Amino acid sequence: MPSYNYTSIYAWAKQINWYGLFIAAVILIVGLFISQLFRKLTYKISIRFFPEATARNIARAVYYTLVFIVGASALGALGIDLTGLFVAGGIIGIILGFALQNITANLFSGLFLYWEKPFSPGDLVDINGLTGWILEITILSTKLLGLDGVKIRIPNQEVFQSHIKNYQATKARRLDFVIGIAYKEDAEKAYGVIKKVIDEHPLVLVHPPPDVFVYELGDSSVNILVRVWVPSRGMLWYEVYKDLLWKMKKAITEAGIEIPFIQNDVWFRTPLRIKLEAGEEFTGTTHRKGGR
Repeated sequence: MPSYNYTSIYAWAKQINWYGLFIAAVILIVGLFISQLFRKLTYKISIRFFPEATARNIARAVYYTLVFIVGASALGALGIDLTGLFVAGGIIGIILGFALQNITANLFSGLFLYWEKPFSPGDLVDINGLTGWILEITILSTKLLGLDGVKIRIPNQEVFQSHIKNYQATKARRLDFVIGIAYKEDAEKAYGVIKKVIDEHPLVLVHPPPDVFVYELGDSSVNILVRVWVPSRGMLWYEVYKDLLWKMKKAITEAGIEIPFIQNDVWFRTPLRIKLEAGEEFTGTTHRKGGR
């Protein structure tokens, strides 16, 4: 081989930043190894608080973020100026931030919901007026099965900002009934009939104790408020509600206690003239026969 080739190769090799290449290789090897360790560590920590799919996504996001940092550091060790790349990345990040702000809000809201745990799959809840059983809590949305069998998807941001009622978060829940009786009826007698029905029901809890009292003197009835506590497991409370309501109504009727309906008295300022079919005419309080 001619000597000038050795000279060219030597000159080319001399121009290479071998120290920079060595540092970049060390950064890549060590950085990728550390990134993999952080990925496993993040997954092991996240799986304690989040579902498996979410824990894997969090670990993956941490891993790729570290890989990007390692790659940028390795290029920097080679003397490559990354200022333009970071500026362009910052501009793209700002644009994507505005474009994906709803997705980002749902993402972080989902993480907060996983952390706070206001409900779990299978719970019966009310979220912003939507009632149903929790089917699934994903990273972006919460899915319900409505009482009518319709599947409902609610963005996590809306769930996080809503008033949430979890009907199964406690072991017992209270049921309220309003029973109206006529003013002429004996309220003490109605109390006794209602309490007998409550005491005989096997699913009404003794503690907290039931409460029966007159809470309102309505336009057409004396309204009695009945409060009982029942187990909240599954839909058991709903069955108790239907059963108690029917048994109390039946017992009150059998006891001869009147449950009134709304009655209205209509008064006329001027005499009322009514034309009857047979030619009779009614004026005020008088009644006469004959036609025109």
